[in-house]
Amino acid sequence: MSAHHKGLLASTLTLALVGCAVVPPNAGDNPNDPLEGINRQTHALNMTLDEYVLHPIAQSYVDYVPEPVRDSVHNAYGNLREPRNAINNLLQGKVTQSAVSVARFLINSTVGIVGLFDVAGYMNLERAPEDFGQTLGSWGVPAGPYIVWPLLGPSTLRDTVGYPFDVAADPSTYLYWGESDLIPYSLAQGALYVVDTRAGLLATDAMLATAVDPYVAVREAYLQNREFEVWDGNPPIVFPVDEFEDEDNEN
Repeated sequence: MSAHHKGLLASTLTLALVGCAVVPPNAGDNPNDPLEGINRQTHALNMTLDEYVLHPIAQSYVDYVPEPVRDSVHNAYGNLREPRNAINNLLQGKVTQSAVSVARFLINSTVGIVGLFDVAGYMNLERAPEDFGQTLGSWGVPAGPYIVWPLLGPSTLRDTVGYPFDVAADPSTYLYWGESDLIPYSLAQGALYVVDTRAGLLATDAMLATAVDPYVAVREAYLQNREFEVWDGNPPIVFPVDEFEDEDNEN
């Protein structure tokens, strides 16, 4: 499994986005969630896993591992995503961002000691994260129905289709290719990535605790954030059709 794959386990906790999400009054009837019954059951399973396994481990990680060490681990995993960023930026026609992603990977993999230090960041080469789900969205492919996968967490049909391409673009996919005796190292690497990602979301737990409907909060946060990412922070404004119909009737 690639680092990106394992990281999706922690995307069950996309709660970092909850604070930015605006949950409409009728969000429970979201037409983008035709599988809500099944999704809610899967969401409950994932939250139980988090409560009894992921959260305690992530909290201990933060409490006992020095911050400089945690920062280096986080940087290393971020560096492994740079090839994916480069490819998807290029597919979206963002040539400059693609070149920056390539430069970041080369600099941090060498001078930054396999990505442990974000040297490129100090050179003002900022990370430009992109994935194939975003690329498909930029090509006009609709998000499709919202899906909650066991362990992997929230997604959409479009993001699910794009996921295998992101795995293929992740160098860690090939680190232990065909080496069965190295499987324990692969699993350890994946587990550390999940813990690192979950640790970054600990501060958002209080937000979920105050949500009237945690499932809806996570769903709306995920969908809104993905739309935000596809449009690079400038999603088009969509006016409800009923609004225009009401104006016509008044005239």
